[in-house]
Order: sequence, then C-alpha cells, then structure tokens
Amino acid sequence: MFAEIHVERGRIRAVLPCLTGTIIRTETDTFSYPGCHVHPGLVDNHAHIVLLGEQLTFTSLHGVNHAGELLAAISSAKPIDGWLRATGWNEEYWSDRRIPSRAELDVLTGNVPLLAVRIDSHAALANTAALLCAGIDPATAPDVLIDEDLEPLWACLPTPSPETLRSMIERATSACAQHGLTEVHDMNVAEPWLEVFRAMAESGRLPVRVQSFVGGQTRQWQHIGQLPAGGELLRVCGVKLFADGALGSRGALLSAPYEDDTSTIGRCLLSSEEMTEMITEIVHAGWPCVAIHAIGDEAVHNVIDAYEAVRMLPEAADVIFRLEHAQIVRDEDLQRMARSGIVACVQPSHCISDASMAERRLGLERCRWSYRWRSLLDAGVHIGGGSDFPIESPDPLAGMAAFADRIPRGHTAAWQPHERISRSEALEAFTYGAHVTSGMEYRRGRIEVGYDADLTVLDSDLLDESRAIGSSEHVVATFVAGIRRYER
Repeated sequence: MFAEIHVERGRIRAVLPCLTGTIIRTETDTFSYPGCHVHPGLVDNHAHIVLLGEQLTFTSLHGVNHAGELLAAISSAKPIDGWLRATGWNEEYWSDRRIPSRAELDVLTGNVPLLAVRIDSHAALANTAALLCAGIDPATAPDVLIDEDLEPLWACLPTPSPETLRSMIERATSACAQHGLTEVHDMNVAEPWLEVFRAMAESGRLPVRVQSFVGGQTRQWQHIGQLPAGGELLRVCGVKLFADGALGSRGALLSAPYEDDTSTIGRCLLSSEEMTEMITEIVHAGWPCVAIHAIGDEAVHNVIDAYEAVRMLPEAADVIFRLEHAQIVRDEDLQRMARSGIVACVQPSHCISDASMAERRLGLERCRWSYRWRSLLDAGVHIGGGSDFPIESPDPLAGMAAFADRIPRGHTAAWQPHERISRSEALEAFTYGAHVTSGMEYRRGRIEVGYDADLTVLDSDLLDESRAIGSSEHVVATFVAGIRRYER
C-alpha cells in the first residue's frame, strides 16, 4: 500500500493517503520512498539468531555438493577457540548421498576436535578428538550422531566470550534487518546468551525486536525465570521443548516406519506424559508461551495430547500453546489443534527444500499429511510464518512465495497445490499472525493508529498477483519503533 505514516514515540499516530509512494514522518525526520509500498513489519516467528551468527563465522558447508567437497572445506578450515567448527551440510542434495566416515575426518584434522553440524542441527559429524573431549567412546559411536547423542558434544564446546557472542548476534540481526524483518522469535536460547542480548537491547544495538524462548529440555527455565525485558527490543517470553527430531536425519517420530528405512519410526524425545508434566510446571511458573518442536505425525499427536491435558487448568486459559513445525499432521489432529487453541508455527521454505526428501522418507500416501497449510487454516488453526534460519534463508519474502506458490527446488509445478494459501494469508502469517503466536498482536502487525511503528518498505506490492513475490532484494527500508534500522 501507499501511505503517509506519522510516528510519535515509536507508535503510529496517523495514517494518511499518499498517491505517490510511502512517506514516514517521525518527530525529527521525514523519509520519502516514491513508488514504494509499506507493509506491517515482517516477522520470523521461528529462528535461531546465534546459529545464524555461527554460520556467518564458522566454515559454511551449505554449498557443498558431495563428500569430497565437504572434506575439502574442512581441510581448509581454521580452528576457533581450539575447535574446528562447520555448519550446513545436507547429503540430500549430493549426487551419491555418501557421508564421509570418521576415519576420513581424522586424516584431515588430527588431534584438533571437529564438529560439523548438519543443516537441521539435529545431526552432526565429529572426529575422534571431539568424541574423546566429550567422553564418547569412538569404538561404539556412529559416524553420524543424532539428537540426544550430541548432548555431550554440545556440553564440551568452548563457551564463546561475550565479545564473540555480541559480534555473532550483531552480524545475524543486521542480516535480519536487511531482509526486511522487524522482529525475530529466537528459539532454544541458552542462558549465557541472554545477558549479551539484554545489554545490546538496552544500548539500542539490536536492530530488530527479539522474542526469546529459552531451552526447556534441560529445565534451565526453572532458575532463569522470566528475566526483565531489555526495553522494547527484548522480551524473554517462552520455553521451548522437543518432542522429536528432524525428518532429514530420520529423527522425526512417525506412527509407522520410514519408507526408506523400515527399521525405524524416528525418535521420541519426550512422551506425552513427560510433556504434560513439564508444560504444567511451566504454566504454574507464569510463562506466557510454550513452544514444542514436533515434526512427525506421532510427535504432533503426542504434543496435542499434552496440550489438551494442560489446557483444562484455569491458569492455562491464556497461555499460548505453540506447535513448532507441524510438518506431518493426521486428519483427526487438525480439529483437535483448533479446539485446544494450539497455534501452528510453520516454515514454508522447508517444503520447498524438502519435498523430494519427504517423498523418500514418507512415501506418496503419507505426503498428503505434509505441510498442510490450507488444511490447518480451513480447520480453524491459526498459523504464523517463520524460516528456522539458518536452516533456511532469513528472507521472509522467500517464505511468502513458498506459501503461495509451493514449487519445490528443481520442480516446475506446485507440489500438492491444494495446500497452497493466498498471498494475503501468507502476508498475514508473516505479520499479524506471527505476533499472535507471542501474544503481541494487540500492538503489532497492523498499520493502524496506536500500533508500534514497525514497518517494512518494499519496491513492489506483495499483493500484486501480476508480479512474482521475489526475494529480499526488494526491501528498501526497515523501521522498528519508527527508527530506520536498514535502508538499501
């Protein structure tokens, strides 16, 4: 839309018609963008800021095409704090899908510990030196470590200094602003990171708002409590749990064996009974949001069981129950989600990246349960949009295009086109809808008087059906509370 927007003390005070583009007037400045359209600030409601900072700092394996290229990248890597760190490999895109052995890694790395994390952060390669540091017996450890097998390795990684953390957070959040994001829901945040985030927020060095969800699997939320917010830029608002792993590493919990490995149904990281107990504790402690990762259909079913049980408690009436990913949902669970007021936090770019892999893992019949955005909305389930960056790009326009077009990589036609949603629904999911999933929709996500002046200015109209949605190259400016945080 074209509009002239007046901002006072970070809030919208007037919205006036403008025939030529976008004008934003604050108490001290006027910003004019002829021919450009203004939208409510775009939000990523499921992401990992520090992991994006690590990707921008450590050796990137995102572009490797086979095991040889991965080994070459590791051979040229430089240790940081005594460790070789690499991120982003995905064997599903390799010609032969052969994953390097630990013996091959040992030849290249010697006694320097190495951890090379898969794109989904649910699996990793480690050399013998790293296993020994973590107290893992190399003789019994698999070449690829998955989910809970990685816990000893995470625990023994060197803790980044506050300066290193600040640098990674600055790089990641600056990239977010450049992509047009005004707010990020940061998932599974570790306790040592929070003080750095708070200091940056209080000094105005966070270019985007951050809603932090602390890691719940280790129960660190019990002694963190709901920390004071870092002004208007930081809110520690929820707890994140994991019901299962990822589909790519066959850790997602299914109700029947994997199509391409009938020996497994995935991994149950928390049973419905365990989740019910933990959610109850979190609710009693006063947290406003609970977020649970669930990808496989059985994990989704278990999470709904737990949420249904806790929703009956009087103190849970207003708590936001989030189901993160909801990639595979059986028919009977759609209405259960709606009845219990469970919101689905989905990442449409995963469908674009993983459709072919999903067919191999699930078979065509179960794929009809996958990435069910239209079905969720039609059942009355509220959805919010995210990217899960750095697994996918932080670009929210790519996510919107995935919602509306649903054309996977290497395909020319939509995959299960009946599950597409409209452009207006896609925009809603990345704006107002995302704020519903953190309880901030009463003041963010609309260009209306009284709402926060979080705005994304583009050189195109996202709702113009005659043009492709495009990518974040169309972002002209990003405003948070009326402050310009990025301009092209």
